[in-house]
Amino acid sequence: MAGALVGGAFLSAFLQVAFDRLASRDFLDFLKGRKDIDGSLKKLKKLLRSANVVLVDAEDKQYTNPSVKEWLDELKHAVYVADDILDEICYEALQRKVSGLIPTSVDNSFNTTIKSELETILNELESLTKEKDDLGLEKVAGGLPSRPLTNFLPEEYGVFGRDNDREAIFQKFESDDKRGLCVVPIVGMGGIGKTTLARHIYNDKRVEEYFDFRAWVCVSENFDSFKIAKAILEQVTSSACDIQDISLLQNKMKEKFMEKKIFLVLDDVWNESYNDSVELLKVFRCGAKETKIIVTTRSEKVASNVLTVAAFHLKQLSDGECWSLFEKHAFINGKASEFPYLEDIGKQIVQKCKGLPLAAKTLGGLLRCEQDPKEWIMILKSDIWNLPEEKNSIIPALRLSYHYLPSHLKRCFAYCSIFPKDYEFEREELVLLWMAQDFLQQSKGNEGMEGIGERYFDDLVSRSLFQQSSTNKSRFIMHDLVNDLATFISGEFCFRLEEHNELNEITEKTRHFSCYEGEFDDSKKFEILYVAKGLRTFLVELACSWQGLDNMIRKKVGVHQKKKRKGKMVGDLSEEFKALRVLSLSNFGVMELPNFVDNLKHLRYLNIRNSKIEHLPDSLCNLYYLQTLILSSFITKLPTNMSKLINLRHLDNSRAKMEEMPPGIGKMKNLRKLLVFVVGKHDDGFSMKELGELRHLSGNLSLLNLENVQCINKDTTEVILKNKQDLSELKLEWKHGHGAEDSEKERILLEQLCPCTNLNSLTITNYEGTSFPKWLGDSSFSKMASIELRNCDNCFSLPPLGQLPDLKSLKIECFGKISSVGPEFYGNTINPFRALEYLSFENMLEWQGWVLFKGEVFTCLRELYIRGCPKLSGGLPIQLPSLTKLHISGYLRWSITLSIAATCDFFWGLAAQHRKHVQYSPALHGKSVNIELGVCSILPCLSVFASVTHLKLLWCPDLISFPSGGLCAPNLSEFVIEHCKNLESLPEGMHTLLPSLVCLELLNCPKLNSFPEGGLPSGLESLIIYKCDTLFSHRMQWGLQDLHSLRSFTIFDGCKKLESFPEDALLPPNLTDLYITLSNLKSLNGKGFQHLTSLKHLKIWNCKYLYCLLEEVLPTSLCELDISNCPLLKERYGNEKGEGRVKMAHIPKISFEL
Repeated sequence: MAGALVGGAFLSAFLQVAFDRLASRDFLDFLKGRKDIDGSLKKLKKLLRSANVVLVDAEDKQYTNPSVKEWLDELKHAVYVADDILDEICYEALQRKVSGLIPTSVDNSFNTTIKSELETILNELESLTKEKDDLGLEKVAGGLPSRPLTNFLPEEYGVFGRDNDREAIFQKFESDDKRGLCVVPIVGMGGIGKTTLARHIYNDKRVEEYFDFRAWVCVSENFDSFKIAKAILEQVTSSACDIQDISLLQNKMKEKFMEKKIFLVLDDVWNESYNDSVELLKVFRCGAKETKIIVTTRSEKVASNVLTVAAFHLKQLSDGECWSLFEKHAFINGKASEFPYLEDIGKQIVQKCKGLPLAAKTLGGLLRCEQDPKEWIMILKSDIWNLPEEKNSIIPALRLSYHYLPSHLKRCFAYCSIFPKDYEFEREELVLLWMAQDFLQQSKGNEGMEGIGERYFDDLVSRSLFQQSSTNKSRFIMHDLVNDLATFISGEFCFRLEEHNELNEITEKTRHFSCYEGEFDDSKKFEILYVAKGLRTFLVELACSWQGLDNMIRKKVGVHQKKKRKGKMVGDLSEEFKALRVLSLSNFGVMELPNFVDNLKHLRYLNIRNSKIEHLPDSLCNLYYLQTLILSSFITKLPTNMSKLINLRHLDNSRAKMEEMPPGIGKMKNLRKLLVFVVGKHDDGFSMKELGELRHLSGNLSLLNLENVQCINKDTTEVILKNKQDLSELKLEWKHGHGAEDSEKERILLEQLCPCTNLNSLTITNYEGTSFPKWLGDSSFSKMASIELRNCDNCFSLPPLGQLPDLKSLKIECFGKISSVGPEFYGNTINPFRALEYLSFENMLEWQGWVLFKGEVFTCLRELYIRGCPKLSGGLPIQLPSLTKLHISGYLRWSITLSIAATCDFFWGLAAQHRKHVQYSPALHGKSVNIELGVCSILPCLSVFASVTHLKLLWCPDLISFPSGGLCAPNLSEFVIEHCKNLESLPEGMHTLLPSLVCLELLNCPKLNSFPEGGLPSGLESLIIYKCDTLFSHRMQWGLQDLHSLRSFTIFDGCKKLESFPEDALLPPNLTDLYITLSNLKSLNGKGFQHLTSLKHLKIWNCKYLYCLLEEVLPTSLCELDISNCPLLKERYGNEKGEGRVKMAHIPKISFEL
């Protein structure tokens, strides 16, 4: 079944690599005079061609004929062996080219070995080619053209047919009580769109605007409450968490989420253990005001374990909805109406998708750009749709999508089975692995292998086999069913070690081994690894104990080879698996590489990133095939003969603490990526010249220790960076405080480091010249989007950066001699900084004035930060129509008038004595205002903020009272006053001037006396009082009984002497949530609880002396009782069968934690 959609059989691309090797000039030159080997290679080529012509027919028949499948696997195994032999011959040719070696007796030994290996594989291939006739395999005519590669297409074309489902989920949330924990499981079969629906809700504006925090965790089969909680905390804080104790983690979550509204998605949950589910839900009872959770799962049991409301069962799309999705993916403009001759066929194909969105997307991607109706009919009538159920656990549409992939994409896709489910990978990460396996077909033009790999990657994205991650736009993921497909296709050739992987085993055919997760200390897990002598990939990306693996390899080597082993585990690997192309020891407990690492002649990819390796042996320089080298943070120097690695393309030394670059690095002409170039202390003047030779460098480049550059000639025309057209980000850094003896020399060097005008981002740090060269700010740098200038203390003026037409982000920090910013900054242009969105000035200690531009400037500026500029006394640009965030902190002498956007978010961090002349124009309508470190002079102006919805006063020691007449803020919904230790009273007339107020938080204001006359606004829903002792002592005058909308009340340490709470008639009967933390509380007041007939959630924390709950008077409406760190209560009520607990049997959820 050949056609335009068929790019060839899986093995065709492998065979093409072999044919290319056999025809290469270096290969043919090496064979001159080696007639025996040459004759064998000609026979090999003939046998491979004989097998190649029947591969397409064999791939079709393997689904229904197991014998054909077995024949294909045996042929693939033999081709791997043949390719290793050819690769070794190419290595010998390359070694002679690099080292200038002449034939010796060793060469004769090589000839003998290779001849023997060739004879063995020729016999095997001869047997296989004869067997193809017995299997009835036929040559398929017509060649194997492939559909064109498509450009990168967005991961989402829109969501079809799920709007009603989304609204149904929202209704479930709304129908549940608005406080506490609500879990809605979405249940459905694989590929039906559970994750898509969850993402549809997660990104809904209602979720973004209503909840304080959102987090998404892909749980998958490795269910671990601690890891899930930790992942959530890291997401919402945007920082790593090193906590290893669950109790400490829960305390941290309580601290972060207290009284906050949280939305979580737990995607792809498989664990059906009820106890594990209970433990997980405990994690989310962390004091949050409201927690909504979506759980996606295929399991009804999982759903029943976690639900708090009825599960939502997701159904297939209708044919019409499925067609709309297919249409968007199958047609370039998303419209089938322009191709009426395909529309009817397409709708019939969609009916076979049975309402599964994943099937519609993948088939649409398969047929995209294909306009021949014959090819569409071929898909419609494929036999794959009709395979028996037991032979077709993979969705037929997915298998079809793979079946019609071009040959070069088939092996790239199948290789992805090394990744575990839900693993998020980056484009470059995968492209480099493909490159190491020789999967990237060299084009006849000048396109590099990286570019070819990126096109392959984008094509798999366009076919929906890869999807963009929900949490990180730079990463990608495979749907579980797509991962299953890759695993099925790879069969025994790829083995992924997982804790629960009992189905597959390592055999002699296994070529790719990976392990990303789990603990494997038992050597039995690895005892069979040694049989895979032809292993090409050893990819380990986890931190765990690998003593078992080390012991296993040592043990097997000892038993089978009877040798004494002195090397470490990597040494064992390098002797056992000599065909390795990829060796990744990241997070592997390895201390060194053996001196005989050059046994791995075929190695193209070596990753020691997170290892403890400090030294690279000189023998590493004999790995002539090496393309990618990723270094650990312990590496300080590279071997002297690194220039022999003529095929090295990617040197990732971003974590290494390099002291200098190796000599002759300029000879490594194939280098595409060199992240850090370090000038050594004993620079001989050639470092910059060698850097200039590396003309193909791309991506990011950092030049460090530039103070060590010698022999600067101002008249030189030598090109250093200007010839590197593919550089996107450049960092130039001198050592801090290096004390340049000649500032002119420093300026000349920066002049000579002029990059190509294609540059996108530039950072200059610790430059000690007095001025910048002319190229910095030149309008020819039309793609420059980001600039950072730091610690340039000798510069008297800024460069004309306003001339850069596409500059979006600008950070200027620590310019100790600049006193004025003016015309020189704007440059010679009518509309300076026309694209700038972010501008930051920091620690400009001598800056006194900002000369304003007469005309339009900063028209797109969204964020402006000014920090640590104590002498600045001029004004800011007065017209900033796009500004949304203004952050000013430090000691400034300002008289400011601003006219800015109506949605600006303010942070004001000025000490009061330096803000005596602050004015605001009527256009100043903030949406969210934070005031810190001083407030007296700004409060009278707050009456202008008619649109303010959130107001927070933090650490304002000068705030004693509010202006007479109160604050008129009709739209204010949330008001927080925190750490204002001298505040004595709240604003007047809150009950009338703040009609929209729903949340009031008073935190650590010990001198606050009382609520204002007239009380609090009647619409108040939530009140939190924390360490306001004076206010709490007057609690009976609060008048909370009149707040009919109050639903939630929280009290923390209001009075250290209080032993009983709450008093009769203190709290309103409409209260639904009550949170109590009173350190000396000994008993609950029964009369205070009797009228709380609406109470649903009662949480009591850190009441170490409280010994009784008066279970007889607890409201019958109570749904949840949460007790934490109350040891006496734990002792009395901890036993579920105890007398006290029996009396509380009417409460559905009760939890006790210490």
